[in-house]
Amino acid sequence: MVTQQKPETIAAKGTGFVLLTLASAQFLMTLDSSVMNVSIATVAKDVGTTVTGIQTAITLYTLVMATLMLTGGKIGAIIGRRRAFSIGCVIYAAGSLTTALAPNLGVLILGWSFLEGIGAALIMPAVVALVAINYAPQRRPSAYGTIAAAGAIAVALGPLIGGAFTTYASWRYVFVGEVVIALVILLVSRRIQDAPSTEQHRLDFVGSILSVLGLGLAVFGVLRSSVWGGSFRKKALRRSLDYRWWRG
Repeated sequence: MVTQQKPETIAAKGTGFVLLTLASAQFLMTLDSSVMNVSIATVAKDVGTTVTGIQTAITLYTLVMATLMLTGGKIGAIIGRRRAFSIGCVIYAAGSLTTALAPNLGVLILGWSFLEGIGAALIMPAVVALVAINYAPQRRPSAYGTIAAAGAIAVALGPLIGGAFTTYASWRYVFVGEVVIALVILLVSRRIQDAPSTEQHRLDFVGSILSVLGLGLAVFGVLRSSVWGGSFRKKALRRSLDYRWWRG
C-alpha cells in the first residue's frame, strides 16, 4: 500500500537547490520583458521589420502571459503544479528556439510572444504554489522574497545582457541561452516536491475565455496608455489653442 506524504512533511524538505531552481525560472520569465529593450533597432533590422513591430512583439509577450496566468494556475491545480511547471518549461524552450531562428516578424511573434507567453503563464503560477508546497510556513516569506528578488534582478540585468550579446555576438544567442537554461531547469525540477490534489478540479472554459478577454483588454489598455495618453493630450492642446484663437 502506497502512503501519500502530508503537505507538512513535504514542506519541511525544501532546500536551497529547490529555491535556486524556482528563482531561476522566475528570472528567466521576467528577463524576456526587458532583455531586448536596448537592441530593438538591431532586431528590427535583422528580421526585416520596424521598431514598432518589435515593440509589438514585446507587448504581446506581456499580454499573453498576463491574460493566461489564471488559466495556467487552474491547469496546474488540475494536472499538478510540477507537471504544469515542466510543460511550461518545454513550451518556453520551444518558443525561445523559434525566436532564435526567426527569419521574419511573424515567426518572431509566434515564438517570443505566444509560445514563450504561454510557457510563462504555466510556470509562474506553479512557482508560487511550489514554494508553498516545498517550504514550511516560517520559511516561506524568505523564499518568496528570493523569488521576487530574482525577478527584480532580471529587470535590471536584462538591458545589460541584451546589449552585451547584441554588441559582441548576436541577439539570437540570448534566446539560445534561454533554451539551455529552460532545459536545465526542466531536468533539475524532478527534485521539487509536489502535493497530491485533494479535490477534483475542472477547467471552466467559458470562464477562462472571458477572463482572457477581460484581462487582455485591461492589460492592453495599460500597455498602450502612454501612446493613447499622448495622443489625447495633443488633441486637448489643439482644441484649447483653437478655442483661445476663436475667443481672441
